[in-house]
Amino acid sequence: MTVQASASGSGSAELLGGLRALGEQLPFNRHLGVEVADLEVGRCVTRLPQDDRLANHVGTVHAIAELAPVELAGAMAASSRLAVLLERGLVPVVGRLEVRYAAPARGDLLATAEVGAHVVDTALADLEHGRRPRVEVEVQVTDAAGTVVAVAQLRFVFVDTSSPG
Repeated sequence: MTVQASASGSGSAELLGGLRALGEQLPFNRHLGVEVADLEVGRCVTRLPQDDRLANHVGTVHAIAELAPVELAGAMAASSRLAVLLERGLVPVVGRLEVRYAAPARGDLLATAEVGAHVVDTALADLEHGRRPRVEVEVQVTDAAGTVVAVAQLRFVFVDTSSPG
């Protein structure tokens, strides 16, 4: 995806619209039914609708299915906050994922991620020093009853997909 806008002003709406479309077009997310419920600069909420095909052996949402909205929410929050990296042809990929399951997940799931403005300077400094920019993102997953069912920490590494390695 090529981004021509910065994450402020009218360019923000263009950026967010492009990110939303991209996230919802990804084949795996489409396959599972993951949706972008809310997206603003530095914040994303994704939704995994209840689907019996995503159940585990005890009738709750399968642990792995829970991770798809987590990854998308984190990537969208990081990308929207770090549009300056997208403009340079860098995209986020998961470098690390840790999850703590807190309760059985039932019904629709919402995954919420927030990335503060403080990460921009660090990411740009990494880039200037020849390092791949990284950003840590926490994502909270709640079920239809509003119960926190999982909390995940992700590290996204921004990579140039036009060059190998």
